Amino acid sequence: MPPSLFTRLNFETPDSYRRRVRIFTTLVAVVLLAFFLRLWYLQAIQGEQFRKLSESNRISYRLVRSPRGRVFDRNGKMLADSRPSFNIYLIKEDLKDRERTLRHLAGLAGIPYDELLEKVLLASPVRPFLIKADVDRKTVANLEENRPDLPGVYLQIAPLRHYRFDSHAGHILGYLGEVSESQLKRLKKKNYRQGDFIGKYGIENSQESFLRGTSGFKQIEVDAYGRELTVVRPFKERAGYNVALTLDYVLQAKAEALFEKYEGSIVALDPETGAILAMVSNPPINPNMFAAGIRPEVWREMKNDPLKPLENRATRGQYPPGSIFKIVMAFATLNEKIMGPHETVNCRGIFPFGKRVFRDWKAGGHGPVDLVQSLAQSCDVYYYTVGNKLGIERIAEYSHMFGFGQSTRFDGTLEKGGLVASDAWKRKRFKEKWYPGETISVSIGQGFNLVTPIQAANLIATVANKGTLWQPYIIARVFSDDGKTIAAYAPRAIRQIPIPKEIFELVRKGLWEVVNGVRGTAKKAAIAGIGVAGKTGTAQTVRLDITGRKRKPETLPRKFRDHGWFVAFAPFDKPRIAIAILGENAGRPGSFFAPIARELIKTYLRLDGEKKKPQLQAQKPSGAATAARSREERRP
Repeated sequence: MPPSLFTRLNFETPDSYRRRVRIFTTLVAVVLLAFFLRLWYLQAIQGEQFRKLSESNRISYRLVRSPRGRVFDRNGKMLADSRPSFNIYLIKEDLKDRERTLRHLAGLAGIPYDELLEKVLLASPVRPFLIKADVDRKTVANLEENRPDLPGVYLQIAPLRHYRFDSHAGHILGYLGEVSESQLKRLKKKNYRQGDFIGKYGIENSQESFLRGTSGFKQIEVDAYGRELTVVRPFKERAGYNVALTLDYVLQAKAEALFEKYEGSIVALDPETGAILAMVSNPPINPNMFAAGIRPEVWREMKNDPLKPLENRATRGQYPPGSIFKIVMAFATLNEKIMGPHETVNCRGIFPFGKRVFRDWKAGGHGPVDLVQSLAQSCDVYYYTVGNKLGIERIAEYSHMFGFGQSTRFDGTLEKGGLVASDAWKRKRFKEKWYPGETISVSIGQGFNLVTPIQAANLIATVANKGTLWQPYIIARVFSDDGKTIAAYAPRAIRQIPIPKEIFELVRKGLWEVVNGVRGTAKKAAIAGIGVAGKTGTAQTVRLDITGRKRKPETLPRKFRDHGWFVAFAPFDKPRIAIAILGENAGRPGSFFAPIARELIKTYLRLDGEKKKPQLQAQKPSGAATAARSREERRP
C-alpha cells in the first residue's frame, strides 16, 4: 500500500498511546489526591467545627403554657388574671457536664444545688421542665451572658398567675402550687407535667378544670445556644375559662379594712339565695406569694405559725357559739311550747342548779324578761331555765335543724362541720353519760358545742328569710372569652325549717330589739331608716376562775381571751344581706363588733346617708328599769 494512504488513515503508534494513558492516569491521580486532601481537611482540621454546626441547627421542643382563666366579682371587677414572666427551663438530655452546669445554674438562679439536682433526677430526659418561674431582670441578664456555659438551659416568657389586689379575698381565691409527684401519677391522663402549676386551695382548686389553660409543645429550630431560629410546628394557645363570683369586691375590701386589726372571720351572705357576698379570714394570705412557687422555708414558716394564716377561719375555724346560740334556743322554746312568748322569767343574776350556781353576765340580773327581751338583753338566766326544761336531746335536734354540727356544703372536704353535743356523742367520745348540769352551759352557747362563722352566717340568713336554709355558694357562672356560658350555678336549698312563720316573726322581733330596743345589746349597729336586726355573743375560752372577768383582756395571754360574736341582717322587711363576725380571742364582747356590721350594711346597700326613722318602734323593756344604760364592755 502506498505510504500516503497509511498517513491519511492516521493510525497511532504504540508510543503515542502510552503517552496519553500516562497523562490521563496522572490527571485522575491528581483529582483523587485533591478529594482525599479535602476530605482529610474537613475531617481532621475542621471536623470539630462542623460537628458543632451540625448540632447547632436542629429541632427542639418548647413547652407552651396557655394562661389560666380570669376571675371576676359579681360586678365584673377582675380579681385574678395572668401576666408575662421569664421562666428558666432545662432539657435533661442536653446536659454535658451535669454537676458543673447545675452548680453554675444554681448560683445564677439562687436555687440550692441539692434542690435543683432533685428536680433534674425526677425530670423526663427529653422534655423541657421548669426550673424556676418569674426570675428578675438581673437573673435574666446573667443567664444570657453565661448561656454558652449552660447547655440545655433556656429562658422562655410564659404567663404567670397574678392577683390584682394581693391579699384581698386571698382565702377565697386560693393559690397555686407546683404539681406534686403523687398528683402527676393521678393526673397523667389529663396532660399535667412536671413543673406545671395546679390549684391547691380556694377557687383555684375547686375550679381547676375550668381555669386551667391548654398546654403543649411547639417544634422549633434552635442555634448552638438554644436560641429560637424558626418555628417548625407551632402550638396554638388556648386560655382557660373565666369564672364569675357572687363576691362583692367593694364589700370585701371594706370588711378587710375594718377588720384588719383582729384575728377571726367575717362572712356576708345574700339571705334569699345563700350567695357569698364577702368572706374574710384573718390573718390573710397573699396568693401572689405562691404564683411562681414558694420557697420551702417560707412554706414551713407559714405552716408552723401559731396563728395559722393558711386556715380559712370562715369554713374551718370552730368556736363556741356564745349567745348567738340563744337564737336556736328561742326557736326550740317556742316550737316545743316550753314557754309562751309573753311568759317571763325573773332574772336575778343567778341560776342555782344542784350544788352549783350559774351566773348571768349581768350582775344583779335583768328582772322579768319574756322571749323578745331575753334576746334583746341576752339574758342568760332565761336560757338556763328553758334549756333545763328542753334537755340536751331536743337542743341537739334544733341545732342540727339550723345547720350546726354539719357541713354547709360550701367548701367540700375542706370545710369543718363544728360540733353538736348530745348524750350519744359524749358516750362515744368520753365513755361517759351526759350530766344535766352540762345542758345548762350548752343553753347559752358554752360547753362542748362548736360552730364555724359560715354556719353562724347561715343561721342568721335563715332567720332573715323566715325559714329556708340555703347552701352557701360563691361561683355564679363559668364563661369563655367570647361571653358564652359554660356552666351556671343556681341557689340550692338544704332544707325548709319546719317551724311556723309566726314563731319566726317573734324571734325576728327579738333580734330587732337587740339593735333598736332601749336595752338592746347592739345599739351601735342601728342605721336610721334601715331596720337592722342582730345578736351579740361572747364565748369564753376557759373558765372564769382561770382568767378572772375583771382583768383587762390585754393583760391575759391571747389564748385565754374571749371570742366576740355578732350576727345581723338588713333591711328588716326585705333582707338583702346577712353577716356573721367572729373576733377570735379578741377579748371583746360581741357588741364591740356591731359598728363593723353597721358599716358593712351601709356599704353593701350603697347608702349615701342615714334615713330618719326605723321601721319598727322599740318595745318597752320588762322590769323596773326603763332608762338605757351604757354597759357595752360587759354585754354579750
